[in-house]
Amino acid sequence: MYGGQAEQMPPRTQDHARDWLTWLKSQPHARIIEVAGEAQGEVRLHNLSAADRSARLAIGLFREDLLGRGIGQQAVRKTLDHAFGPMGLHRIDLKVLAFNTRAIACYRACGFVHEGTLREAVRLDDGWQDEWIMAVLAKDYSNHNSREASS
Repeated sequence: MYGGQAEQMPPRTQDHARDWLTWLKSQPHARIIEVAGEAQGEVRLHNLSAADRSARLAIGLFREDLLGRGIGQQAVRKTLDHAFGPMGLHRIDLKVLAFNTRAIACYRACGFVHEGTLREAVRLDDGWQDEWIMAVLAKDYSNHNSREASS
């Protein structure tokens, strides 16, 4: 679910990890997701538009056993708090494979809504897959958090 085909992924080596860390440090709105003192993923905002006060969210956890524990949802919420708070953004969107129901549930829990489908937009090992565009607006995120806090 990291946006590539398994056979095309580079080998996991110290050099690969070092290159990834160097690249991540060059991204002004990227953060490492840390669990128990270890790097377990990344979350970042990219494609920032100052004129539109918008950005795209990307997130990934490194290991499958980390899924379903709320780690990604916490990272997304912290990122949105920063994006809609100090950064003053208006809109955050993302792309997600349509069959990735776990990620979609996480994004919905954070206030994202499905805006459209890019049909057969991604080629994976087993063929073409649809990709969803989801987004959340600052006002919707604020309302969503208010409802969550009062429940």
